[in-house]
Amino acid sequence: MSSHFSGSCGCGTINFEVKALRTNVVNCHCNSCRKMNGGSFSTYFVVSQKNFELTAGEDFLSCFSLTENARKHFCKICGTPVFNLNLKYPRLRMVHFGTLNLPAETTPDVNIFCQSKLPWVAFDCEMMNFKQEIEK
Repeated sequence: MSSHFSGSCGCGTINFEVKALRTNVVNCHCNSCRKMNGGSFSTYFVVSQKNFELTAGEDFLSCFSLTENARKHFCKICGTPVFNLNLKYPRLRMVHFGTLNLPAETTPDVNIFCQSKLPWVAFDCEMMNFKQEIEK
């Protein structure tokens, strides 16, 4: 797998680069992720802060505090969620998977907050599945 990826928001105003191998691709089934992203679950590419760089559009990045620890960063123009920051893990960026220009063979490694999973969402039984958040 390549050690360099790029990505952008839907309108292309915000661009970024990831300059290291991924740590995990995570499917989060918590209620907050469903609400803030409008889907049955959210998929994130988890990377170290030092390996994530905004290359264009930083002035168009807006932030919303979901909880006292969680911050969602998104494009002011098109509303695309770009990355989340959790103050419990300040050295990590949870980059929204759909914003990345990734090869199709990149797949999730783990499901978290499975107790909140919608009953019609099927799991890959080979993948790790956790009821609670993964500790870093």
